[in-house]
Amino acid sequence: WRPTGHWLQEMPFRKLIYLGSSAPEPGEILIEGEPGRPGRGVSLKRRRSPWDPARPIERVIVGSHPARADVLIDADGIEPEHIRLYLPVDGGGKNDLKVIVDGTVKVNGRPVRHTEWYALQDSDELDFSSWLFRFEDGS
Repeated sequence: WRPTGHWLQEMPFRKLIYLGSSAPEPGEILIEGEPGRPGRGVSLKRRRSPWDPARPIERVIVGSHPARADVLIDADGIEPEHIRLYLPVDGGGKNDLKVIVDGTVKVNGRPVRHTEWYALQDSDELDFSSWLFRFEDGS
């Protein structure tokens, strides 16, 4: 539950579903400390990074840094802060993706530069340096 004004509101359930890797020999991936298995989902919620809970947007950092990433992914090619997601608390509006390092993220096969904001849609496929995920928007 998140406080918004005088009302308590439940954050919509959004998640990343691990799909596998496009690399011929991908190596190991750990997602929140667990081995990555295709079909496994991880909820997109703030776990570690500081953020003002009174804001109408929740920022979720996906990356490899154990103290900063809200969704911790330990694998070759994953940056300490790989992406930042800005998700409306009430489920309305855009689910914005912000890439931190150029050349590390594709959405539906299209490279996303660090200078742009990308509005994610339900079922978009994300490629993080050959690690594949599907965005699910449960709002």
